[in-house]
Amino acid sequence: MKVIIVGGGIAGLTLAYWLNRNGNDVKVIEKASELRTEGYMLDFFGPGYDVAEEMGILEQLSRIHYPISGLEFRNEKGKFKFKLPYPSLRHLFNGRHFNFLRGDLEQVLYDLVKDQVDFRFGITIEEIQQDDDQVHVTLSDGRRDTADLVVGADGVRSRVRSLVFGEHENYIKHMGYYTAAYIIENSSMNKQLHNAFYSLSSPGLQASVYPIRGDRSATFFLYKDSKKEEHLSSDEAKNELKNHFKHMGWVVPELLEKAEEATDFYFDEVSQVVMPQWSKGRVVLVGDSCQAVSLMAGQGASLAMTGAYVLARSLRENNNVKQALDKYEDDLKPQVMKTQASGRKFAHYFLPDSRWRIFIRDITMRVSVLPVVRRFVNMNRARIPK
Repeated sequence: MKVIIVGGGIAGLTLAYWLNRNGNDVKVIEKASELRTEGYMLDFFGPGYDVAEEMGILEQLSRIHYPISGLEFRNEKGKFKFKLPYPSLRHLFNGRHFNFLRGDLEQVLYDLVKDQVDFRFGITIEEIQQDDDQVHVTLSDGRRDTADLVVGADGVRSRVRSLVFGEHENYIKHMGYYTAAYIIENSSMNKQLHNAFYSLSSPGLQASVYPIRGDRSATFFLYKDSKKEEHLSSDEAKNELKNHFKHMGWVVPELLEKAEEATDFYFDEVSQVVMPQWSKGRVVLVGDSCQAVSLMAGQGASLAMTGAYVLARSLRENNNVKQALDKYEDDLKPQVMKTQASGRKFAHYFLPDSRWRIFIRDITMRVSVLPVVRRFVNMNRARIPK
């Protein structure tokens, strides 16, 4: 079967691996001119870890893993509150947990498949037409192509989804939060960062920083704001960040200043994608294009890899494409919906909007490493759908 995957991110690259392994003719098209490197630190665990193990890449992931000493929590002025040792946190997941940058994971996945499938960077899809047997696409470079299946793995604002299923506003659910992340090169502040993930909290605000390889520091900002920001330029987004975090102390003023120099500045609303169906004819969606759970829920990368694995498995086990796509959705959607509901329910815990909720969050975090919590986590751990 010939498959065109639109999007060369985590879901698209994982799917390319499994489809190629199963003997399919795979082409990946990616709008960016090269592999994307921006993004924030991922907590990687759950079913995505199991998929990575099936792919035989745990050794590669261990090399990009950041074995930080722990998570250190401070108030908005930078005063120390408490620290959670990372070994205790990793023990919650029986050691099956990694920390790494999103871009580093994509590089591992790309290296795995770059010589096995046809990659086309710098192009996107402009038109999709389909009949009972094939999908006909027009690309942004003017070329036309035909496939047995087209997969939209092109993120929250999926071009494939808009062409086949309708406008973004029908499916993207803004959660009332915004996030930013960027890397600081040649960072002198690493002398203050003792191999930990530092997080400063104020009601509705969180600023984080952590040292990474190459004498660099990585940042992560999250803030609550119900107003909808449409199409902010990079300069406008940086100003928004400064306006929200200008009262914070310690290293935050320097982080905000360094945003001006960042070449990989990432800024976006925190959203979920909720859809009644993930496929139409011979076009199907995977990853954030249909199942974005938001960073409030976590496990986005893990579920992206899981979705790709389940889709490839369904296509391998069912000769009928429609039956395969229905099985993929039936198997995965309940888990996605459960994770999305959890993200909505616990958003105020992830980013407390009052000092009282910060206090409760801190207490909960401090008891999270107890053995009884570890047993609960393992009992309720998400797994690859059977």
